[in-house]
Amino acid sequence: MNDGSPFGAAFLPVLRSILIRWERLRILYNLVLTAVVILPVGGDPLTLPEPADLPILAVGAVLANLCYLAGPAAESYLAWLGLRSRWVTLALFAGGVLISFPLVYMFGIAYVLSNS
Repeated sequence: MNDGSPFGAAFLPVLRSILIRWERLRILYNLVLTAVVILPVGGDPLTLPEPADLPILAVGAVLANLCYLAGPAAESYLAWLGLRSRWVTLALFAGGVLISFPLVYMFGIAYVLSNS
């Protein structure tokens, strides 16, 4: 019987656990990417950006977190196909962070160059 959900009622607890796991990982993701941005900006985490720079940094943070959604979406799809493992989470998270490094680093470099 179809309950109207795209995955079926039996999959909802699996989907919930995937989303909760990824929301916990989001904290680590943001800490890692913040460190990657701070390094090219000057390396001093106690030096705050100028108020005029906050909008561009906020845009970068929002874009990074939108890209982050690809991880739980991919894991949900793989779990729906029957591939459920903590290794899937680890591989997707590590791959996503590795892809994010150069993008965020270049964003930090562009930020520094625009303020020079």
